[in-house]
Amino acid sequence: MANYVNINGNQVIDLTPDYNRPLALVDLQVLNKLTELLPKADFGGIRHGLRERIMNTQDLAQLVETCEDFISFHRSVNLIREICQGDMTEESHESVGKVDLGEL
Repeated sequence: MANYVNINGNQVIDLTPDYNRPLALVDLQVLNKLTELLPKADFGGIRHGLRERIMNTQDLAQLVETCEDFISFHRSVNLIREICQGDMTEESHESVGKVDLGEL
């Protein structure tokens, strides 16, 4: 379910997960294009990349930040795809699927 915020009288989709982090306002068409340009990876590749980043951390604070960044990124991308999926046509866009982060 999409959340909206009012910015200068305009209803804007809030695509942020429930985190208290800095936000950016981006044109929806630009956002759609950015998500289309994201590299596609299978679950094993995503998991391996996270494992590499975790192994490069030096302390608990870095570990937590690395995990929070990973979760925020994937939840945001999943939310963007879910909300924008109605705007996408099968001819011009490919559905990549959703990474389930509930078990992490």
